[in-house]
Amino acid sequence: MTATYESVLQLIESVPSAASADHRDVRWLTDAHVVGVARDHVGQIEMFLAGAGLSPSSSANRAAIEFRTWHRKGAPSFDANRLRFPSLGYFDQVAAFICTELLRGGADVSLKKAFAQTEPLIELAIERLHLSNQAILGLAGELLLLDALCRHAADEQVAEISGSWDGWKRSSRDFSWGSTGIEVKTTTRSVSSHPVEGIHQVERSDGSDGWASEDRLFLVSIGLQPAEPGGNTFTIPQLVERIIAQMERSGVGGSVVDKFLAHVAEYGASSGGGYKHGTQLPDPSYTTPFLTSFFRAYDMSDSAVEVLRRDDVAVRHHVDVSSVRFRVDLPITASLGNPVVGANQVAQVILGTAA
Repeated sequence: MTATYESVLQLIESVPSAASADHRDVRWLTDAHVVGVARDHVGQIEMFLAGAGLSPSSSANRAAIEFRTWHRKGAPSFDANRLRFPSLGYFDQVAAFICTELLRGGADVSLKKAFAQTEPLIELAIERLHLSNQAILGLAGELLLLDALCRHAADEQVAEISGSWDGWKRSSRDFSWGSTGIEVKTTTRSVSSHPVEGIHQVERSDGSDGWASEDRLFLVSIGLQPAEPGGNTFTIPQLVERIIAQMERSGVGGSVVDKFLAHVAEYGASSGGGYKHGTQLPDPSYTTPFLTSFFRAYDMSDSAVEVLRRDDVAVRHHVDVSSVRFRVDLPITASLGNPVVGANQVAQVILGTAA
């Protein structure tokens, strides 16, 4: 019997999450036991391709595939390539599509040949899911800061704070509070390591580029880890509900809430994101529980924060300053009092209410 997309999706949806991080219940899609699927302990789908090690041609696929011998309690070990999807969300439909294409390509007879035929589709799926994941992670970080700002603001400031959030669209800053600019960078890494899309993200605007002049610029570095529900974990829907509740308690009108929800829905929409609170509340892509591992705000005017500045690049007359992209690896401590640590403390410093 030929596996169809619908039958494969149905099987994938029936696969239970693993009992722990070290266990997997692999379900094979055909009697050949070449293409199989499992879920890890937090419910994320994984694909097992049994046989010799594959040699992906793309860097994205190489990063997503791991080959080794897998040991099973009470059953023979087997060699397989494990395709791990990006770390957020479940992506059952994408996994079903890839499995179906592999089987149609003859994976049961020649895995190597079927993989070579399907690899461009796998690469497109992985890259698209990565963009979608980045949008989900970015939204979680920015909502976490917005939640902290609303909690520490006076009632009459809450509507203005909601309006200060510009990260949902293409803009010069994620937040602009008076003459303070805020860039929010969120990561699942254990350190404050972030891609920077241009020098403007790490340097105050002087107003010469058409943007508002800034007296302060903070890079807010947030570390999040997918986690089991409970304790201090939160989800994107829970953050949205918390922010709405704070708006309502402060007397903010329904039009402000509606605008906020519209902005949440637009965040990352161009890359597959966009959370519609009314209809996507149970969507597993957005209900991943997160735990905050760190929350730091770096004063980017501090010379102790040693990143590229405009003057560093401008002396290279043949380099277009606006084209420079790089990664920053920020220290736990840059100087005394920098960074400010903790969501509450960061919110108070931004709002100017810190003791």
